[in-house]
Amino acid sequence: MTSNDPLRQPGFASDGEIHRLQGDGFSLFQYPDYDTYRAIQQEGNRRKIDWQFVPQSHIALCAGFVERTLGQVRFGICHGTRSGAEQRWFAEALPGQPRVIGTEISDTAKDIPDTVQWDFHDTNPDWHERADFVYSNSWDHAFEPLRAFASWLDSLRPGGLLLLDHTEGHIARKANQLDAFGIKRGRLQRLLRAEFGEIADPMEALDFTQANPDYPAHVVVMRKRS
Repeated sequence: MTSNDPLRQPGFASDGEIHRLQGDGFSLFQYPDYDTYRAIQQEGNRRKIDWQFVPQSHIALCAGFVERTLGQVRFGICHGTRSGAEQRWFAEALPGQPRVIGTEISDTAKDIPDTVQWDFHDTNPDWHERADFVYSNSWDHAFEPLRAFASWLDSLRPGGLLLLDHTEGHIARKANQLDAFGIKRGRLQRLLRAEFGEIADPMEALDFTQANPDYPAHVVVMRKRS
């Protein structure tokens, strides 16, 4: 099963099966229905609840960039945070005791401090243009990535920052039923410019591969226009 444009028209598979769709520099998994996607994500969350992929040292580097770029931060959102470490580390690293929350699709969110049970594809009107920054290393769990990115940009205040980790684990061949979306970094940057260039400007990707060899990541950055 294929789609002429699976990123812009992902949809669900009509034959009841899970499919891997391939495109220019990306892979995207397609599910028979939303319930299947949600069940896979919730099972993966519970199975990996004690795993922490992103180290605190990386969050400190990201927080330093946010502070240098924006100054005082009042509110931030981290999407797909599982155990809640990322929002806690951002809040600790940024001055002024900002409020930083995380989202998680699983009902385990109710047991994690500062975590909201939320599907990150969906726009939350309570967050509209409130966040100084939105961060995620879990964007590869999106089955409709453009809808997710649009929702995250909606949450940003004018001038706010969208930060997306990109590592070897985010490339196309690493996509699977749990990590539904994989894409080359350059292709991701072009996609964001093409889809959201009217409301956000790309910034130079942050290269933390040398500063943090234990988590060799680039961070793709978009800044919402004022």
